Amino acid sequence: MHGNLRPMNHFARIIIFIIAISNGKSKDFDVKHMIVDFEGKTTECFVDSLGYQYIYFVPKDSVDTDSVKLKDLYYVYNDFDRVFYYSWSFEENVRRMENRTGKIFLINGDTLDFIDLKFNNDMIEPEIFVKTGIKRSTYISMFDVERIETDFSIMSYSVKQGFYYSLSSFIIASTLDVVRNWDRERRAIPQIWDQYNDLLPKISVIGLNKQQGTGVTYQSLTSLIPLSVGFAMVYDIYRQKNKFYFTPVYEDKSFGRNMYVFSIENIVKKQFESVIFNLEKSKIGSKLLRLFR
Repeated sequence: MHGNLRPMNHFARIIIFIIAISNGKSKDFDVKHMIVDFEGKTTECFVDSLGYQYIYFVPKDSVDTDSVKLKDLYYVYNDFDRVFYYSWSFEENVRRMENRTGKIFLINGDTLDFIDLKFNNDMIEPEIFVKTGIKRSTYISMFDVERIETDFSIMSYSVKQGFYYSLSSFIIASTLDVVRNWDRERRAIPQIWDQYNDLLPKISVIGLNKQQGTGVTYQSLTSLIPLSVGFAMVYDIYRQKNKFYFTPVYEDKSFGRNMYVFSIENIVKKQFESVIFNLEKSKIGSKLLRLFR
């Protein structure tokens, strides 16, 4: 008797499993994904796969697979409020707004003043620790936030950007001059030093430019750097770089500004990673890479 019941129970479990799988395939049970670009435009879809350079998805109310480059995306999340991809710009914006004062604007219309905030590093459940007073704090979901406005101490990044870009332009120009005026009859180090020496002041105490005097390009360098820093600060204030957007209030509403963070260092790094990735896909390239590893 018991021997006949066991196969029947096993068969019943299979039937129940098949019914559950069939129901699970209906769209009512599927996880919906939201793809957000740097402008805040949101695409509701079903993500199929995530590659090295592309994300593949089926748009809502469609059966055709589409794709978009990851470099064009701000972040991707699902309707369970789980972030499973975010860009370098997203990460950099989070880093910039931490440990500052400001105001949080929630999607329900409320505002919250803060004296400090910290994002949960685990973006699977993105929460923000908000300190509203000396002894008062709270946690809020990132998806309840429309935007965060920080104080203007954020302009410290503008100062650094203006300084590095102006200094880099002079160094690049000097390097091009070295190449253009290269004298094969002279030793390399003296003629390279002569060119870069023009960027330096006379500091006789340490022997710098003691004989030649202040470099001819030094005055231009010291004039351009403050101008470059000032321009960068004015531009960032105009572009409202102290405002950081996360969740559009409506699907068809964009952010108040583009959230892309321009970084030459990051661009070069991504290009280098792309070259390595393409080399690894070829037999010759993978062999060459193994020689250097």
